[in-house]
Amino acid sequence: MRAIYKIAKTELQMLFYSPIAWLLLLCFVFQTVFFYTGMLEGFVLDTENTGRTYWCSLRLFIRGYGGGSGLWPSVVNILYLYIPLLTMGVISKELSSGSIKLLYSSPISNTHIVLGKFLAMVAYAFLLTLILFVYVVFAWCTIDNFEWAWILTGLLGIFLLTCTYMAVGIFVSSLTSYQVISAVGTFIVLMLLGMVSGWGQQYDLVREITYWLGMNGRVNTFISGMLCSEDLIYFLTVIALFLMLTIIRLHAIRQKQKFTITLYKNLAVIALVCLVAFISSRPALLAYADTTSTKKNTLTPVAQEIVGKLDGGLTITSYVNVLDSRYGTYAYPHFIMKNREASRHFTRFKPETELKVVYYYADPNEGMPGRPSAWQQARRLCEVYEMDSTMLLSRAEVDKMADLASQGYKFIREAVRENGQREWLHDFTGRGLLEEGATAVALKRMVMDVPKIGFVTGHRERSMYGDVPYDMGYLLTHRWNGGSLVNQGFDMVEITLDKDIPKDINILWIADMRTELTPEEESVLGKYIERGGNLMFMGEPSHREAQNKVLGKFFGLELTPLLVGPDVRFKGTLPTANLLATVPTQRVKDLMYQMKSTYRIAHENCAGIEQVEDKGFKVEAFLKTDTIGPVWTELETTDFVDDTVKFNPAVGEVSKVFNTAVGLTRQVGNKEQRIMVTGDADCLSNNEFVITRGVSAANGNLLAGCALWMSYGEVPLDTRRPDTKDSTVSISMAWYRIFKAGFKFGLPILLLGCGVFIWFRRRGR
Repeated sequence: MRAIYKIAKTELQMLFYSPIAWLLLLCFVFQTVFFYTGMLEGFVLDTENTGRTYWCSLRLFIRGYGGGSGLWPSVVNILYLYIPLLTMGVISKELSSGSIKLLYSSPISNTHIVLGKFLAMVAYAFLLTLILFVYVVFAWCTIDNFEWAWILTGLLGIFLLTCTYMAVGIFVSSLTSYQVISAVGTFIVLMLLGMVSGWGQQYDLVREITYWLGMNGRVNTFISGMLCSEDLIYFLTVIALFLMLTIIRLHAIRQKQKFTITLYKNLAVIALVCLVAFISSRPALLAYADTTSTKKNTLTPVAQEIVGKLDGGLTITSYVNVLDSRYGTYAYPHFIMKNREASRHFTRFKPETELKVVYYYADPNEGMPGRPSAWQQARRLCEVYEMDSTMLLSRAEVDKMADLASQGYKFIREAVRENGQREWLHDFTGRGLLEEGATAVALKRMVMDVPKIGFVTGHRERSMYGDVPYDMGYLLTHRWNGGSLVNQGFDMVEITLDKDIPKDINILWIADMRTELTPEEESVLGKYIERGGNLMFMGEPSHREAQNKVLGKFFGLELTPLLVGPDVRFKGTLPTANLLATVPTQRVKDLMYQMKSTYRIAHENCAGIEQVEDKGFKVEAFLKTDTIGPVWTELETTDFVDDTVKFNPAVGEVSKVFNTAVGLTRQVGNKEQRIMVTGDADCLSNNEFVITRGVSAANGNLLAGCALWMSYGEVPLDTRRPDTKDSTVSISMAWYRIFKAGFKFGLPILLLGCGVFIWFRRRGR
């Protein structure tokens, strides 16, 4: 150990006696300081102008300000330029000068030589890290609630990456006596290690090894605030690999070994590293630590609970149609390993999950006149992507595996349990990712009962499947809309009121009932309400006569005539219209977290809701008309394009603030019955989400919120995470300018002074 220390000390002295070490330090400081101070200045200005900023730690060190890169990714991008210049002479100068023979003649081993020189390089890497640590400490002192654990995790990753680069540089330096060649060689090897992850991906065993060896992305796990045993072992193993290769190289020179013996030793070391790579990457052996305060890298507790209940084996198969327009995202073979990364946050909690990728070809429009066959298209595409067409399954073959026809032969995953249960896992991101909420909902169907909605038909109600403008298929049953209720955890069935409502119906949905219920149907509905069933009742002013009979009888409510008011698209400066923007009340924001940030809900042809009788329910306003201008019940005008609309109290028109959605509650047995009534069914129609009205509104939040409320918070799954609290910079601009000058000029001058001092000291000797 003493020998290693002496070699390291000598190497450090030689390093800092040369101008290259100091020059690189100065360049590193200049590059990082200018970026760091520029970013921090933006936060100081935000705080002085608005009183706060947001996500300071994340934007300063990780993501950047205004869409750029933070400090850590920027450092990673420049490190490879510094290391070859530092390590180019570590051993090559010994070989060129002949001083290596003096080391060989001394009673020290090759291992001592290599480890001593590597320790010196680690010390230099630590110095670079220490400079970065100064920035962290300053941010820690000036940013309230600074995410120190997260940022230090990223700094650890940068230190390990730097040490790995150093080990590579030392090995390359041992291969030649020319320092320039050593520097260029190190740069090439580092470049290859960045590219190796894409090599041999079409071969199963090779894919595992090369992907593991690739440096790209390894440090990003640390920067994201996640400590993973696989990534930690990677850096340590790669460092050990190149140090051992260097030791073998020096031993071959010292002992004048045959090339074959040296080759066998190198292959044995590489094989050992490959074995470690394979073992350390097994999901069951991985360990994780999320250092972010919000645990953003970890499944939320509700998702963890669901995954924890998936006992037995689980297979998730990704089906990729090469004729899919988005095939480039899921292209063979690179997607295979990308899929593993995308599933990592789930497999972390169920490591025995088996991941498969199936490539096939299927053209849903095959057979149309003039259209080439699916096989012809697939062969042409295989030529473009340099794929082996024989590996593709045909439409007939893949249909035997899963019902992909129902999914339009688009990219989709299917989860299959050991007991045979199957669920589709949609990719709503379009990037091949497993979105936490949607995936957890799909898995929940396998292990838990989900709420069931009965959608009433028989009186010309809106359709829950229809895709015409005023139906509701997009938000209720559309499989490719991540926000639809079927993708948020609800089962939905159509029912009629001519027979008793099934006991498994948790929520009844009536959307714009246009004709009156028969006495028998009223009795069926009454039984459901009496047993405490929850209900969503969406009214419309044009059919209020039939709807008021139900609302009045069971709830003591009444829909008003059509409401009109100033055109909300132009902030009340133009004539009135039947388009309203209503405001969520504080009560609905307290009950439904989706509504907390919602400013307005848009309504077309909306009625107000009045309580005319007490039926034992507590009635609370959820939405109210805006106070931008007067809103009234319009009894005369029907043409809102050509006619002029005026308030006329003489004919009975009423002007005030109206409720357009209310919530009703009462205690039935051991649960709270929940009813929601709206004066508008159009607000959740297909039309609302395909046209532009010029109104800033968030109607989708209303659906998600009421679904959450009526399911007692069960679904949609609450996968929210708290925001970081680092939203204030506690330093004035005046003081910031002083510290900025210190960073830009003081730190480089300090380093330059140290360099000059050491230079004079050496000359004095």
